[in-house]
Amino acid sequence: MNPGSAPRYSIGFTSLLDEVSSVPLSVTGIVPPGLVGTMYRIGPGRFQIGGHCVGHWLDGFAFLSSVTFGSHGATCSNRFLASSWYRRALTKDAVPAGGFDSQSIHRCSHLSDDNANMNITHWRHELEALGDTPQSILIDPATLATIRTRRWAHLHRCCASSPHPVFDQLTGERFDLSLCNRDPAGYVITVTSPEGRTRRLCAIPSSRLGYMHSFSVTPRWVILIEGPFTAYPRSLSSSRRPYLRNYVWDAGQGSRVLVVDRRTGALKATLSTRPLFALHHINAWDDGDQIIVDLAAYPDPSILDSLAFDHGEVPAGDFPAPLATRLIIDLEHKRVLCSPLRCPPGEFCTIDVRFSMRPHTILFAAGPTRTGEPIDRLCRSDVTTGRFIAWSSDNCFPGAPIFVPATTDGPEGEGWLLAIVLDVLAKRSFALILDAATMTEQARAWLPCALPFGLHALFVSEEATT
Repeated sequence: MNPGSAPRYSIGFTSLLDEVSSVPLSVTGIVPPGLVGTMYRIGPGRFQIGGHCVGHWLDGFAFLSSVTFGSHGATCSNRFLASSWYRRALTKDAVPAGGFDSQSIHRCSHLSDDNANMNITHWRHELEALGDTPQSILIDPATLATIRTRRWAHLHRCCASSPHPVFDQLTGERFDLSLCNRDPAGYVITVTSPEGRTRRLCAIPSSRLGYMHSFSVTPRWVILIEGPFTAYPRSLSSSRRPYLRNYVWDAGQGSRVLVVDRRTGALKATLSTRPLFALHHINAWDDGDQIIVDLAAYPDPSILDSLAFDHGEVPAGDFPAPLATRLIIDLEHKRVLCSPLRCPPGEFCTIDVRFSMRPHTILFAAGPTRTGEPIDRLCRSDVTTGRFIAWSSDNCFPGAPIFVPATTDGPEGEGWLLAIVLDVLAKRSFALILDAATMTEQARAWLPCALPFGLHALFVSEEATT
């Protein structure tokens, strides 16, 4: 690539090979005394091996970062996940094929890809990295070392999984969604109890499988939104083409809404709505005979193409941004009403987790100031009034925000908003702390390097690890 033509944010798509452990950070501002714990973030961190470049940002090798806040100040660590996918690449000195959207002379199925670079969760005292295959990686929360790759026995017939399990805070249950390509092909929903016992809730047959990155759960229902971006089941485990290229967009088909009774596993309803493409569900709850589902909806899947590394060059846009959208699923009249929420476009939407599975008012998101540009601001929106407050800073590109409540029983949205921000002029990243109620800056903890753009993040309080 010609350095003179590189976009100013290209450092965010550049490999970072240095791993560090418990490095003290310089802090500008004051870290709130009540913010004690560790912020984890995961995403692609390396894009070239042996002269070969991945074909897509989502094929970058999983890189985990952490920033810990406490009485000692702030420290950071980062480390590559030692997946079999990454070890194979290092051994062969090449990028394995069969990933999300990469070609190579070394061919293997996407099903064997345990490059868990999409999401990170903390449940039952386990820190777990997830990708879009039926495998995940358990991580040591203190050292970020890879413990082992987990392969769920009940998913041996599945070719893909949602990297976004849903956790019911009231019952302690975990819900997972997987795509199976045989016996029969369709969607499989499993439930794991707080004690770790897993059962199959249901299997929903389907002749074509939708790209299902996330889903929703309410106290009564599990809701799948199948957009018209689908693939033939058996092709998804083939090594003949990259995983993404099996899917085809057909807006004329519209979207299917599948509603499952979470108590019995019965398919309650199959309804239709307009064509939409959603990577991330935001929240869902029951309202009498209606179900409310909020998600970040794109008009089509072009966001995935915009993140391709064409001929080794970093993505240069145009980057579409989704609109937070509300689906009102009316089970009595068998219809779905679909309308945008009153807030600016943005991704990585998050709410005050205390309002999970019940009505919320406040929505946080990362989005662009100008259409087609990369994410360059964080917003707090009141979805009932449409009023929003934004934080931004020159030459800074924030990642996914995390909301941390200040107290267990305080007002909605009162606490802190955290994000990893890349300052392209300083060529360094920093952990940003905002007062979530006012979006005013409290502190920056400066990392010793520029982290590549990441995906999802998580905050684990110190008391949750003891």
